[in-house]
Amino acid sequence: MRVYPCIRIEGGLLGPEILDRAMEGQLSGQRPQDFGLAEEARLVNEISYRFGEARRLWEAFQAWHERASRGQGFSDVTGTRERWVIPLFELLGYSLEFNRTACEADGQSYPISHRAGAEPDSPPVHIAGYDQDLGMVAPSGRPRLSPHSLVQEYLNRSESLWGVVTNGRAVRLLRDNASVRRQAYVEFDLDRMMEEENFADFQAMFRLLHRSRLPAAAADSAGCLLEQYYQTSIEEGGRVRDRLRDGVERCLLELANGFLGHPANGPLLDDVRAGAFTAEEMYRELLRLVYRLLFLLVSEERGLISADALYLEHYGVSRLRAACERRSAHTDDCDIWLSLCALRGVFASPDLAEALRVAPLNGELFEELRLDSCRIANRCLLQAFWHLAFFEDEQSRSLRRVNYQALDVEELGSVYESLLELRPVFRLEENPPRFKFAYGSERKSTGSYYTPPELVAELVRSALEPVIRERLKPCRTPEEKEKALLSLRVCDPASGSGHFLLAAARRIGRELASVRCGEQEPPPEEMRRAVRDVVARCLYAVDLNPLAVELCKVALWLESQCEDMPLSFLDHRIRCGNSVVGVFDLDVLREGVPDGAFEPRTGDSREFAGC
Repeated sequence: MRVYPCIRIEGGLLGPEILDRAMEGQLSGQRPQDFGLAEEARLVNEISYRFGEARRLWEAFQAWHERASRGQGFSDVTGTRERWVIPLFELLGYSLEFNRTACEADGQSYPISHRAGAEPDSPPVHIAGYDQDLGMVAPSGRPRLSPHSLVQEYLNRSESLWGVVTNGRAVRLLRDNASVRRQAYVEFDLDRMMEEENFADFQAMFRLLHRSRLPAAAADSAGCLLEQYYQTSIEEGGRVRDRLRDGVERCLLELANGFLGHPANGPLLDDVRAGAFTAEEMYRELLRLVYRLLFLLVSEERGLISADALYLEHYGVSRLRAACERRSAHTDDCDIWLSLCALRGVFASPDLAEALRVAPLNGELFEELRLDSCRIANRCLLQAFWHLAFFEDEQSRSLRRVNYQALDVEELGSVYESLLELRPVFRLEENPPRFKFAYGSERKSTGSYYTPPELVAELVRSALEPVIRERLKPCRTPEEKEKALLSLRVCDPASGSGHFLLAAARRIGRELASVRCGEQEPPPEEMRRAVRDVVARCLYAVDLNPLAVELCKVALWLESQCEDMPLSFLDHRIRCGNSVVGVFDLDVLREGVPDGAFEPRTGDSREFAGC
């Protein structure tokens, strides 16, 4: 998978594979004639020419903006539109039409500057001034919404499905997401693209944002190329999730047998053969190791750990991707494993973390394990890591890179829950012993079940939203509303890996962001800040499974992007315990605890059940 430094996909609006497939011409609508060019034209040459023209326009605009901003009567909006954005969009196939009156939807007025074509309901294209932040309301207070929120709210209320907003520094491609609780868009960083002369990212933008990708009018939205790409992304996302689950299972097996097969791990083998270290104990430690890797992959790709070159090149987990593809790295040495052990020590020590300029994460995920003192060869470790970093797409028969930046944090939990179907066993008759999986019953015995998104959404709608409305009813000022929202306490007594809490954080965070910025559709920057405050102050959870508890903390940490807070900041709110023991009718206890309460169930310890 290629890296696109000037393109950011937020909220999974489109799958990361879409960009690669567009660049490779594997998507529909990627022939020259699909862009309105002659059939015999060379598409790359045409895009290269237009990139050169865009660079010329950008340099001229930069020179003008620098001069004009020092003068009197400077009009940032007019200059941005006429000298840069409109000519750029012409290179992308647009013939923008100025909206002389505001757009109307649901009785509301939306002063969107342009539309993509002559049709009255062609996709909205709003152009703000170069100095106007897309996520902030203009200092004048007009319009009442930030540029991003203006277009997003219009899409949510109107028949239009796709729209574009830009300030000349960046372009955001938006889609109607009224039914979704998360911000979702694709952003193209024009300043960086032009300044760094990044032709590859311009080409990807041309292939994805060209006028021919959008519908001619609202009625054509369902069949437009962008909507096809969106639906393809949803289908492919399901396949990636399945591959990730398979990859985690195979990674666990590779790691287990890599440890069991290393000659330096004699004490480990002795304990395995003697039953002092069971397959279940090894399985739990392996899961913790794998989730350390997954957590760090997501965090590093989202820039939450460190942007320092020293960390990324010599300590970070992401560097192992390149090592997987380097045959010379697959040796019998143990230096890669030792570097991962050192990294664990860094996150567990405030002093070492400060020296490497990263936050000490602490938390149970980074507590020392029995396996941390063992050894595993580079060859076995990289074979295991390969299953986390890559997967083979059966449809295209090509190797794909798992994009952890775009991975929904719920997926980490659903992968874990799917692994509860497995029962780990040792094949002691083999030398050395082998670690295998058989079908297990831990899911049933621990009451661990995957919560479908539809059920989570219904829980939020029926249980949380009425409380939010009730809490806000007596409030008059934004300050009162903010205080009321942050005084909410949401507790999930059987949280698993946190699916309901994530949805609750987004719902309360959306309401809080709306109160703070005065916009029904708050901009992404306000959403992130609000969700962080909600996670830190409003959420509580209990679960019987200690790893599920740790994964719940990880998911909330990632969702709130708390890059300067350790994982342990949630320790007193997300606890391991059994909150569902008890009775439904207290009358049964009038004559003492019934004898039936002491009968062991499947998976119970007879010793404790008889107490």
